[in-house]
Amino acid sequence: MINHLKSAFILLGITLTVLCLPNCRGDVIATDEDYSTYGWSMYENKDYLDAITWFGDAIKKDSSHFDAYNGMGWTMGHLRQADSSVYYFKKYLSQDSSFVDVLDFYAGLSFAYNAIGNDTLARKYAETYFFGNQNSDLGDPDWCFCHNTDINQLDVRLILAISEFRMALFDNCQSSVNQLYKDLGLPTVVDEDLTTVQGRTVLVGHISTLQKSIKSGENGLNCSEDDGSGGGYCS
Repeated sequence: MINHLKSAFILLGITLTVLCLPNCRGDVIATDEDYSTYGWSMYENKDYLDAITWFGDAIKKDSSHFDAYNGMGWTMGHLRQADSSVYYFKKYLSQDSSFVDVLDFYAGLSFAYNAIGNDTLARKYAETYFFGNQNSDLGDPDWCFCHNTDINQLDVRLILAISEFRMALFDNCQSSVNQLYKDLGLPTVVDEDLTTVQGRTVLVGHISTLQKSIKSGENGLNCSEDDGSGGGYCS
């Protein structure tokens, strides 16, 4: 697939050059944004191996292009290469963390560290970096990953709750679980005695229930909808 696309792109450039009139400005040259756009197209079609090639080409063309690192991080995650996902997210963040889509990186790092089994860093990137920055000058606070809007802030909150439970931060976990129920619009309130095995077992049951609830089309968030104040997060 990727070879066909690249061949088509090259052919387009040759054709435009041949047909160029005297007032033409020059050949068509692919930019880093062009490569990233093709990469996201492959990503959204679940062609993850092809996506890596396009994002990699974008990075080679411009090593400061944040969207290519974003694409590499998420794509590596889908390929179950969590270590590589962390590498690309953190490599760009070491250069800059002030860009508008920084929540994509923090969410991606939360997921990647959870997959690795590093609950301390999964919690740090979910709580401190993601939720700590979510409402700062972003407009719509309901974050979604715009290349797959089924992934949203509820998933990050769930990672936070799981990390807190694994770290034996049971009171924090219970608070995160209650916030998830609130965000889902459900009246459930968890108030267990977490010093007991029974209480912690009940808490695990709630986490399991929430994992089943936070699925495609069931989480109540649509970040591409107009929210009455200029559009959704992904508009």
